[in-house]
Amino acid sequence: MSNRFEQHPKLTLFLFTTLLLVVLLIGFEKVLGTRLTGGNSAEVVRHIRLREHSPFLSQSLRPDANVLANSDGLENREYTFTTDKDGYIMPSLIHSNPDATIAFIGGSTTESMFVTVEKRFPYLSGKLLENKTSLAINTLNSGVSGNDSLHSIDLFLNKIIANKPDIAVLMHNVNDLSVLLYEKTYWNNNDYRSPLIEEDRSLKSFIKQLLPNTYELLYRLKTSLAGQVDEFDKVRGQKLVPDKDKILDQFGANLTIFVNIAKARHITPVLMTQANRFTQNPKETVQKSLSALNSLGVSYEEYRALYQAMNEKVRTVASENNVLLIDLAKHIPQTSEYIYDPVHLNTKGSIKAAQIISEHLQKILPVKK
Repeated sequence: MSNRFEQHPKLTLFLFTTLLLVVLLIGFEKVLGTRLTGGNSAEVVRHIRLREHSPFLSQSLRPDANVLANSDGLENREYTFTTDKDGYIMPSLIHSNPDATIAFIGGSTTESMFVTVEKRFPYLSGKLLENKTSLAINTLNSGVSGNDSLHSIDLFLNKIIANKPDIAVLMHNVNDLSVLLYEKTYWNNNDYRSPLIEEDRSLKSFIKQLLPNTYELLYRLKTSLAGQVDEFDKVRGQKLVPDKDKILDQFGANLTIFVNIAKARHITPVLMTQANRFTQNPKETVQKSLSALNSLGVSYEEYRALYQAMNEKVRTVASENNVLLIDLAKHIPQTSEYIYDPVHLNTKGSIKAAQIISEHLQKILPVKK
């Protein structure tokens, strides 16, 4: 009785030849790498980390248990989240020949993931301006969860400027404060936040590129079971000693860099403070969100003072550089009616923000020809 190999000799020969070629190719690669790199066969290729949303995303997202547990003003339902060919959150670039284009740049508080699509303030601000001025307004929402001001500067330089916005609105605070508290500098080695990354040639990366949707599904399942990834896990357990002056100096420098780049490119820069619920007597939701910091020796009062100083730095840089300031922190009530956790606007808060933003931007829109 013949075995399977004898029954399928051509297939057997093909598989054996293929396996042999793969082994030989791997061996050749290692030998070649050793010769070309003087013994270091693992060539390191680095890139600037462009933290953006992938183009052509189409997702229906529901807040997970962790988000809901740390919020008290968020509707538990599915939210549509899609991006265009350049990774901007849709709706975007709705006019082929706009009178003005406005770019909104920031982290998750600009991204507005858990807000009704048409009510996300970057888009709604444009629609309100159209109603007020009869101008055709395009908006770009480039907000990405976790982005700090250095990530936004990279996005601004390498992507957003190419879309020729007339106005660029930057809002940052809490992400910058986190990275500067935990890592002390923007130029760090954090696996998720560092500005430079090494090219990933692992099997995991290969699978992610080959089967992106399957990888995303598995990642979500892992998150739902194990909880959100702790991006600062490597520095947990260390007592934090905040250097307020250094934090504010680094943050202010990035804000000034953004302003100067925008002006050099003939784009009108706008700085915006971040709405929040860091009140003197905070609700339990807000206190719970800072429990990790409390365990590292940073009290709520100390954190609140740093956060307020960051917003004040935004105001100072705007004043020193004679650019428009939109003070959301001043004008949006610090309650769960508008903000569902310490800093994220719900749909009602986003509508309120769009009204405030459109009133301010109307003053600097280009005149219709």
